[in-house]
Amino acid sequence: MPSNIFTSRLIKSGLAASVFLLASGASFAQQVNLTAAQTSVTLPDGSTVPMWGYSCSAAAVAPAACAALNPNAPAGTWSPVVITVPAGALTISLQNSLPPSVPETSLVIVGQLGAGLGTTAHYVPSPTHATQFATWPIAGDSTGPTNSPPPQGNRVQSFATPVAVGAMGTLTWSNLKPGTYLIESGTHPSIQGPMGLYGILVVTTAPTSGTAGCAYPGATAGTCAVSYNAEIPLLLSEIDPVQNDAVSAAVNAAYFSETLVWSGQPGGCGNPSYVVSASTPACYPPAVNYTPLYYLVNGVAFNNKSSAISASYSLFA
Repeated sequence: MPSNIFTSRLIKSGLAASVFLLASGASFAQQVNLTAAQTSVTLPDGSTVPMWGYSCSAAAVAPAACAALNPNAPAGTWSPVVITVPAGALTISLQNSLPPSVPETSLVIVGQLGAGLGTTAHYVPSPTHATQFATWPIAGDSTGPTNSPPPQGNRVQSFATPVAVGAMGTLTWSNLKPGTYLIESGTHPSIQGPMGLYGILVVTTAPTSGTAGCAYPGATAGTCAVSYNAEIPLLLSEIDPVQNDAVSAAVNAAYFSETLVWSGQPGGCGNPSYVVSASTPACYPPAVNYTPLYYLVNGVAFNNKSSAISASYSLFA
């Protein structure tokens, strides 16, 4: 899966004294509503790539905030999301509106416990591994050495609480720590992650008009160790259009199996002569071939066109 590296640059407050804010242990009944759905993105070279993405499906319950990380993304198109909340508890209502053939999804905050991470993982049986024969047997000899792979345990499909397709799940984190975190799908991460199910969570006391924000509270309750006036969340990501096209074609085929293993061999899923049918369904492509061609900042791809055109794609223009 891609390495979605991110940072949040906090611009230090110019105030001479620390600003006294709420204690870090304060609890808020804050909620964010997300929808995971099929969408697309048009890149600077004019190509359109199928994506899956999160969107803020309803107004967040204050003091939480939710928005598209790319504010210029046209309505209905893909953009990562950015969620901003103070430290404490958080509830995310996740609506799974992915294609009907995708049985489930989930959501994890990398570096934070919650939403069933580590306790409600969903497993599926490991695929059968047939006996392996010698690759280059002696001509006319069918009694060469063989290898019988040992049985394997079940495989994790979702690392956190799964949300079935068409359903809404209530996911909770009881004690978020200050910082900037990657949020992403915890289901088939090598597939659902590259398809675009990711974003940023910033846990901070955000600045307001005339009042500095607090990135990290002080050791004494009610004090602030790092205050700031503004912030710029940055999410670096990438897109492999070939893999995304293959995933989209598979899940939207008349017949699809999420557990069928791609082989590419004659008669196997992925072979050019393979015909999709009820008995031979489509399958996911091999994630090992993941080769990103587009690199993005906050969901905006690099554009090498003229400076006048590039300005319309700039995050800071």
